[in-house]
Amino acid sequence: MSVFLTNTLSDPSRQAERTEFNVSRNLATQYGKGRRFMKRSSFLLLLLSIHLLSLFFSGQGFAGTLQDVKGRGKLIAGVKTDFPPFGFVDKNGDHKGIDIDIAKALSKELFGNEKAVEFVSVTSGNRISFLTSKKIDVAVATMSITEERKKEVDFSIPYFISGQMILVHGDSRITKYQDLAGKKVATIRGSTGDIAIAKLAPTAERVKFERNFEALQALKDRRVEAFVQDYILIYNLLQKNPGLRIAGLQPFSPERYGLAV
Repeated sequence: MSVFLTNTLSDPSRQAERTEFNVSRNLATQYGKGRRFMKRSSFLLLLLSIHLLSLFFSGQGFAGTLQDVKGRGKLIAGVKTDFPPFGFVDKNGDHKGIDIDIAKALSKELFGNEKAVEFVSVTSGNRISFLTSKKIDVAVATMSITEERKKEVDFSIPYFISGQMILVHGDSRITKYQDLAGKKVATIRGSTGDIAIAKLAPTAERVKFERNFEALQALKDRRVEAFVQDYILIYNLLQKNPGLRIAGLQPFSPERYGLAV
C-alpha cells in the first residue's frame, strides 16, 4: 500500500485522498484484530446515521421512507456475506463485519435497539434492484459511489476509500492491469472492478461471477488468469491462499463506499 500512496498519491492535490486511504486501511486492520468498527468510529457512524435518516425522512430513497421503516419496527439491510472484513457469516451462522456493525448502529439510532435489523444477503449485481423493488431499506454492502449509480439510488456520505487490485497465481507473469490484455479475468458482475477492467483493459476477456468465492475458485482452478476486486478483499484472500499473490502493490481506480437508499 505504501508504494501506491507514495507513487500515485504523492502530489499535494491528492493529500486528502492519501489520508483517506490510510484511515480506511487502519480501520479495516483494527477490525481484523477483533475490534468492533462502531466502537472505534462513533463520530463517523453518527454522521452516517444523520445523513441517511435525512434521506429516509425526505423520501428521496427508492426503498422507502422513514415512516415505512418505523411502522415495520425493524430495518431491512442488504449486506454482503462473502466480503470479509466488511460482510461475512461466521461459523455460527451470524452476520459479522464492518458493514454489519454500521447497520446495527443505524438500527440503534432508529429504534434504540441494534438488534432491530434484518439482514438480507445481496451481491454487487442485485443491490440496486433490491433497493428499487423495496426488498431492502438500505444497502450496507461495500457499494462504491459512482455517478451512474446516483441515477438510481441516493448515497450517504462516504465511509471508506478503496481501489482495485489483481490476484494471480504465484507463477503468473502479470504485474499490472495492462498485462491483462487478451487474458481471461474473473470479475464480479455489477462491481466497479468489472467496470474498471472494461475501461482500462478492454481486450481482456472478463468472466463475470455473482459471488467472490466463485471467482476465487475459478482462479485456483486456472480457468482464469486473474481475479480483480477491491484491495481489502484481495488482501484477505491472499492471507488464506498461499499459492496466490498480488500482481503489484498499486491499487488502481480509487473509489469510496457509501450506504445506499
